[in-house]
Amino acid sequence: MSSNFAAQDQERQLFLLQIANSSFPTGGFNHSYGFETWFQSGTVHDAVSFRVACRDWLRYGLARSEGIAVARACEMARFGDLDGLPALDRKLGALKLSREARAASSMTGQALLEAYADIFGRPGLEDFARRAEAGTVEAHHAVVFGAICGAHDIGAPEAVLTFLQGAVTSLAGVACRLIPLGQVETQRAITESWPFIQAFSSEVMEFGIDDMNTAMLSLDVAAMQHETLRTRLCIS
Repeated sequence: MSSNFAAQDQERQLFLLQIANSSFPTGGFNHSYGFETWFQSGTVHDAVSFRVACRDWLRYGLARSEGIAVARACEMARFGDLDGLPALDRKLGALKLSREARAASSMTGQALLEAYADIFGRPGLEDFARRAEAGTVEAHHAVVFGAICGAHDIGAPEAVLTFLQGAVTSLAGVACRLIPLGQVETQRAITESWPFIQAFSSEVMEFGIDDMNTAMLSLDVAAMQHETLRTRLCIS
């Protein structure tokens, strides 16, 4: 019996590692969350300024909006109460103030949902997938990621931790290319974000949908300015 539980745990870990890997076809590796504007303006120009900006983004933007969305979507799917997913999706979309950030979140979420369906058969999320195909939900990435984790019986704390770490890793990859940063500096930036990721992953477990917010307005403005840049290498 214990060997069966161990095998199931390993399967859940392997599943989580696969869908969170940057090679999973979502396009998330090219999502700068507005940071590309800061890279071009010199606001973020080296490893130190990137680590500070990344930490603030985690604290005031990502964790309190998408982190909570991942946790709540995961619990809804895990306990078979999916009626609230569309409202959660709308709330997260409303918090994305720039057109590009909203479009990128929906585009990567729908890509994740489609890849999940193609590879795993989208068990447990058929109705939400049909709504996304019909255009009645935007299917934001954090909501889809959390719901998929819940459908595979992955706990919300683990799902949030993985999502935040994946987002930081993806952004660090963009910073590595565009600032540019060395590979060691990039990996140090990711490692130094661990305490914040761990703290915020625990913190958001206490919050509900009504607590979702974002207070990173300077990055929202940068994301709005992104669509007017002369050259753009990222989708947001």
